[in-house]
Amino acid sequence: MELKFDSRTDIIEVFPTRLFMFSIHGAEPLNEALKAAALTRESSGEPGAAGVIGGWRSSGNLFNWADHGIDTIRQTATGALQAVIPQIAGGASSFETELSGYVSVLRYGGYEKRHLSPGHHLTMIYSIDAGDAPNEDAPESGTIEIDDPRAQAELAGLPIDTVGRSVMITPKSGQLIVLPSWLHIRTNPYFGDGERVTLTLTATVTNLERIGTTR
Repeated sequence: MELKFDSRTDIIEVFPTRLFMFSIHGAEPLNEALKAAALTRESSGEPGAAGVIGGWRSSGNLFNWADHGIDTIRQTATGALQAVIPQIAGGASSFETELSGYVSVLRYGGYEKRHLSPGHHLTMIYSIDAGDAPNEDAPESGTIEIDDPRAQAELAGLPIDTVGRSVMITPKSGQLIVLPSWLHIRTNPYFGDGERVTLTLTATVTNLERIGTTR
Protein backbone atom coordinates (compact mmCIF):
# COMPACT_ATOMS: atom_id res chain seq x y z
CA MET A 1 0.00 0.00 0.00
CA GLU A 2 1.41 3.41 -1.05
CA LEU A 3 0.54 6.68 0.61
CA LYS A 4 0.35 9.40 -2.01
CA PHE A 5 0.55 13.10 -1.26
CA ASP A 6 1.36 16.13 -3.43
CA SER A 7 1.98 19.35 -1.51
CA ARG A 8 1.06 21.37 -4.61
CA THR A 9 -2.50 20.02 -4.82
CA ASP A 10 -3.32 18.12 -1.64
CA ILE A 11 -3.19 20.89 0.95
CA ILE A 12 -6.34 22.87 1.72
CA GLU A 13 -6.04 26.06 3.75
CA VAL A 14 -9.06 26.27 6.08
CA PHE A 15 -10.42 29.34 7.89
CA PRO A 16 -8.06 31.83 6.24
CA THR A 17 -8.13 35.41 7.53
CA ARG A 18 -7.03 37.97 4.99
CA LEU A 19 -5.23 41.23 5.73
CA PHE A 20 -4.89 43.74 2.90
CA MET A 21 -1.86 46.04 2.77
CA PHE A 22 -1.78 49.28 0.78
CA SER A 23 1.07 51.76 0.36
CA ILE A 24 0.22 55.36 -0.47
CA HIS A 25 2.94 56.86 -2.62
CA GLY A 26 3.56 60.57 -2.21
CA ALA A 27 1.74 60.61 1.11
CA GLU A 28 4.11 63.05 2.85
CA PRO A 29 1.94 66.20 2.43
CA LEU A 30 -1.15 64.29 3.55
CA ASN A 31 0.65 62.87 6.57
CA GLU A 32 1.99 66.27 7.58
CA ALA A 33 -1.51 67.75 7.45
CA LEU A 34 -3.09 64.91 9.40
CA LYS A 35 -0.36 64.91 12.04
CA ALA A 36 -0.65 68.66 12.51
CA ALA A 37 -4.43 68.33 12.91
CA ALA A 38 -4.06 65.58 15.50
CA LEU A 39 -1.41 67.34 17.59
CA THR A 40 -3.34 70.62 17.47
CA ARG A 41 -6.45 68.96 18.83
CA GLU A 42 -4.46 67.18 21.53
CA SER A 43 -2.70 70.38 22.62
CA SER A 44 -6.00 72.28 22.67
CA GLY A 45 -7.09 70.14 25.60
CA GLU A 46 -9.67 68.06 23.76
CA PRO A 47 -10.52 65.16 26.10
CA GLY A 48 -8.95 61.88 25.13
CA ALA A 49 -10.90 58.67 24.68
CA ALA A 50 -10.04 55.49 26.58
CA GLY A 51 -7.78 52.75 25.27
CA VAL A 52 -4.42 54.53 25.05
CA ILE A 53 -1.82 54.55 27.80
CA GLY A 54 1.00 57.08 27.50
CA GLY A 55 -0.58 59.10 24.73
CA TRP A 56 -3.86 60.49 23.44
CA ARG A 57 -6.81 59.20 21.43
CA SER A 58 -9.46 61.41 19.86
CA SER A 59 -13.16 60.68 19.90
CA GLY A 60 -14.64 58.84 16.95
CA ASN A 61 -15.78 61.93 15.05
CA LEU A 62 -12.73 62.18 12.77
CA PHE A 63 -14.73 62.83 9.62
CA ASN A 64 -16.40 65.85 11.21
CA TRP A 65 -13.03 67.60 11.40
CA ALA A 66 -12.61 70.52 9.01
CA ASP A 67 -8.83 70.12 8.95
CA HIS A 68 -6.90 69.71 5.72
CA GLY A 69 -6.38 66.08 4.75
CA ILE A 70 -9.60 64.64 6.17
CA ASP A 71 -11.41 64.56 2.82
CA THR A 72 -8.33 63.00 1.22
CA ILE A 73 -8.09 60.18 3.73
CA ARG A 74 -11.84 59.55 3.35
CA GLN A 75 -11.37 59.18 -0.40
CA THR A 76 -8.35 56.94 0.15
CA ALA A 77 -10.24 54.69 2.56
CA THR A 78 -13.18 54.48 0.16
CA GLY A 79 -10.83 53.48 -2.66
CA ALA A 80 -9.31 50.77 -0.49
CA LEU A 81 -12.77 49.38 0.29
CA GLN A 82 -13.63 49.36 -3.41
CA ALA A 83 -10.60 47.13 -3.93
CA VAL A 84 -11.08 44.90 -0.87
CA ILE A 85 -14.79 44.18 -0.72
CA PRO A 86 -15.00 42.50 -4.14
CA GLN A 87 -12.13 40.25 -3.03
CA ILE A 88 -14.16 39.23 0.02
CA ALA A 89 -17.45 38.93 -1.88
CA GLY A 90 -15.86 36.85 -4.62
CA GLY A 91 -16.41 39.21 -7.53
CA ALA A 92 -17.52 42.62 -8.71
CA SER A 93 -19.97 44.09 -6.22
CA SER A 94 -22.06 47.11 -5.46
CA PHE A 95 -22.32 48.35 -1.89
CA GLU A 96 -22.57 51.35 0.38
CA THR A 97 -20.31 52.14 3.32
CA GLU A 98 -20.40 54.30 6.40
CA LEU A 99 -17.04 55.41 7.78
CA SER A 100 -15.97 56.56 11.21
CA GLY A 101 -12.56 56.96 12.77
CA TYR A 102 -10.21 58.34 15.39
CA VAL A 103 -6.56 59.26 15.75
CA SER A 104 -4.09 57.88 18.30
CA VAL A 105 -0.85 59.55 19.40
CA LEU A 106 1.77 57.53 21.27
CA ARG A 107 4.95 58.76 22.91
CA TYR A 108 7.80 56.96 24.65
CA GLY A 109 6.42 53.94 26.52
CA GLY A 110 2.88 54.47 25.25
CA TYR A 111 0.68 51.68 23.94
CA GLU A 112 -2.86 50.86 22.82
CA LYS A 113 -4.84 48.27 24.72
CA ARG A 114 -6.23 45.14 23.08
CA HIS A 115 -9.46 45.99 21.30
CA LEU A 116 -11.75 45.21 18.38
CA SER A 117 -14.49 47.15 16.58
CA PRO A 118 -17.90 45.60 17.29
CA GLY A 119 -20.75 46.70 15.07
CA HIS A 120 -18.47 47.27 12.07
CA HIS A 121 -17.32 45.01 9.26
CA LEU A 122 -13.82 46.23 8.36
CA THR A 123 -11.15 48.14 10.25
CA MET A 124 -8.43 50.18 8.56
CA ILE A 125 -5.22 51.24 10.27
CA TYR A 126 -3.36 54.09 8.58
CA SER A 127 0.11 55.09 9.79
CA ILE A 128 0.49 58.85 9.58
CA ASP A 129 3.87 58.76 11.33
CA ALA A 130 5.19 55.33 12.28
CA GLY A 131 7.85 56.93 14.49
CA ASP A 132 11.20 55.32 15.16
CA ALA A 133 11.60 51.75 13.95
CA PRO A 134 12.09 48.84 16.38
CA ASN A 135 15.69 48.05 17.28
CA GLU A 136 17.68 45.36 19.08
CA ASP A 137 16.84 46.80 22.48
CA ALA A 138 13.11 47.05 21.70
CA PRO A 139 12.32 44.63 18.83
CA GLU A 140 8.55 44.95 19.26
CA SER A 141 8.46 48.72 19.72
CA GLY A 142 5.28 50.17 18.24
CA THR A 143 4.35 46.99 16.41
CA ILE A 144 0.73 46.15 15.72
CA GLU A 145 -0.12 42.77 17.22
CA ILE A 146 -3.10 40.79 15.91
CA ASP A 147 -4.35 37.78 17.84
CA ASP A 148 -5.29 34.47 16.25
CA PRO A 149 -9.10 34.51 16.58
CA ARG A 150 -9.20 30.75 17.20
CA ALA A 151 -8.69 30.97 20.94
CA GLN A 152 -8.52 27.21 21.41
CA ALA A 153 -5.93 26.67 18.65
CA GLU A 154 -2.96 27.45 20.88
CA LEU A 155 -3.98 24.60 23.22
CA ALA A 156 -3.33 21.85 20.66
CA GLY A 157 -0.69 23.19 18.29
CA LEU A 158 2.75 21.66 17.85
CA PRO A 159 5.50 23.56 19.69
CA ILE A 160 6.90 24.91 16.40
CA ASP A 161 3.51 25.48 14.73
CA THR A 162 2.47 29.08 14.10
CA VAL A 163 -1.20 28.25 14.70
CA GLY A 164 -2.46 30.09 17.76
CA ARG A 165 0.31 32.65 17.75
CA SER A 166 -0.28 36.34 17.21
CA VAL A 167 0.94 38.17 14.13
CA MET A 168 3.05 41.31 14.47
CA ILE A 169 3.25 44.02 11.84
CA THR A 170 5.82 46.79 11.89
CA PRO A 171 3.96 49.82 10.52
CA LYS A 172 5.37 52.17 7.91
CA SER A 173 4.35 55.77 7.36
CA GLY A 174 1.85 55.97 4.51
CA GLN A 175 0.74 52.35 4.93
CA LEU A 176 -2.93 51.34 5.14
CA ILE A 177 -3.91 47.96 6.58
CA VAL A 178 -7.45 46.59 6.13
CA LEU A 179 -8.64 43.72 8.32
CA PRO A 180 -11.89 42.25 9.67
CA SER A 181 -13.30 44.23 12.58
CA TRP A 182 -13.75 41.11 14.70
CA LEU A 183 -9.99 40.64 15.09
CA HIS A 184 -8.43 41.67 18.38
CA ILE A 185 -5.54 44.09 17.83
CA ARG A 186 -3.21 46.11 20.03
CA THR A 187 -0.14 48.30 19.70
CA ASN A 188 2.89 47.25 21.71
CA PRO A 189 4.73 49.87 23.80
CA TYR A 190 6.49 52.41 21.61
CA PHE A 191 10.06 53.35 22.56
CA GLY A 192 10.87 56.04 20.01
CA ASP A 193 11.84 59.69 20.43
CA GLY A 194 9.11 61.22 18.27
CA GLU A 195 5.36 60.74 18.18
CA ARG A 196 3.76 57.69 16.64
CA VAL A 197 0.50 58.87 15.04
CA THR A 198 -2.10 56.49 13.64
CA LEU A 199 -5.61 56.65 12.25
CA THR A 200 -8.05 53.83 12.96
CA LEU A 201 -10.98 53.83 10.56
CA THR A 202 -14.02 51.56 10.70
CA ALA A 203 -16.40 50.72 7.88
CA THR A 204 -19.94 49.39 8.01
CA VAL A 205 -21.02 47.82 4.71
CA THR A 206 -24.65 47.85 3.59
CA ASN A 207 -26.62 46.91 0.47
CA LEU A 208 -23.89 44.54 -0.69
CA GLU A 209 -24.77 42.76 -3.93
CA ARG A 210 -22.76 40.81 -6.47
CA ILE A 211 -22.88 42.43 -9.90
CA GLY A 212 -24.08 40.16 -12.69
CA THR A 213 -25.65 37.53 -10.42
CA THR A 214 -29.31 36.63 -10.18
CA ARG A 215 -31.18 35.77 -7.03
